[in-house]
Amino acid sequence: MFKSKDFNMLLLLTVLILAILGLGIYTSPTYTQKMQLINSIIYFAAVLFIASVTLIVLWHGFKHFALMLAIILGAIISLLGIEAGIIAVVMTYVIWGFTFSIEMLLAHNGVEGAIVWFKKHYTTKSFAVEYRVFYPMMLTMYIFLEVIPGILYQEAILDFNPKELYKAMYNELKKG
Repeated sequence: MFKSKDFNMLLLLTVLILAILGLGIYTSPTYTQKMQLINSIIYFAAVLFIASVTLIVLWHGFKHFALMLAIILGAIISLLGIEAGIIAVVMTYVIWGFTFSIEMLLAHNGVEGAIVWFKKHYTTKSFAVEYRVFYPMMLTMYIFLEVIPGILYQEAILDFNPKELYKAMYNELKKG
């Protein structure tokens, strides 16, 4: 069918989840249970949609993300309501912030692939904006990936100097 095993597994898992929920709807004895399962399908589809959009943005870059997010957010709010729109915004921030933070920490530790990723996806101006927006996420990731394991396993904790990290990546992006 498709060449990617990961995609086939994701597709199979999605169909399996929808089949199980559909079977639950078919066999539910009460209307309330059926409605809960229908809502589960709707929320699963919304989460799948948001994750898919985030992956598309990761694939194509951040150039038109704000416009795309505004259109998608309008569709989500009109279909599922304000709460779903808030969930979509929070999930998008968390997923994109997680990606940005991991790449930033990898670049901080000298991984060449992360530096190439930043050069491909960012200009100096867009990097500066996103650095400020995702700074809390970077700090959270640093605590979860460096500080807590360092304390638990009594290992040396790598330094995290935000100004130095920003200047190094900014200069790297200026180089080209």
